[in-house]
Amino acid sequence: MKPPVVPIAGEVFFGSKSHVRMEKLMFKRFSWVFLALALVALPSVINAAGGSGGGGGGGGGGGGGVKTYEARVTGYITAIDYANGTVIVGQSYYGSGALKINSSTKISIDTANGSLDELKLNDWAECRYDYVTKVATKISITR
Repeated sequence: MKPPVVPIAGEVFFGSKSHVRMEKLMFKRFSWVFLALALVALPSVINAAGGSGGGGGGGGGGGGGVKTYEARVTGYITAIDYANGTVIVGQSYYGSGALKINSSTKISIDTANGSLDELKLNDWAECRYDYVTKVATKISITR
């Protein structure tokens, strides 16, 4: 293989055989880069253009209720109101929770089923609850 011809000042390079060879070599080396960029950009171009036109509609679908957002709080039980069915987990800072307990709340104490009456102050609790209603869905106690 001959070394590439380097043009001297004033010499015609573009259109020469070495120029064509150099272009082919660059295309071979970097064609995969252009292909990868095209593949990455293709989905966003399709979405911006509206896609294939399908998939519209959707419709009602049974009138499902409000979407619930599950939140979690972990800490010691600092207050229990047995009469009203509320428990406060943690101190009064970000991450504490005053949670309502109802009949659908699952309470487990050291992996065994439990109830509100079995909860004690200073129990370590890991709680899941609905962020909007503050109703606990699960309370796991470790003693």
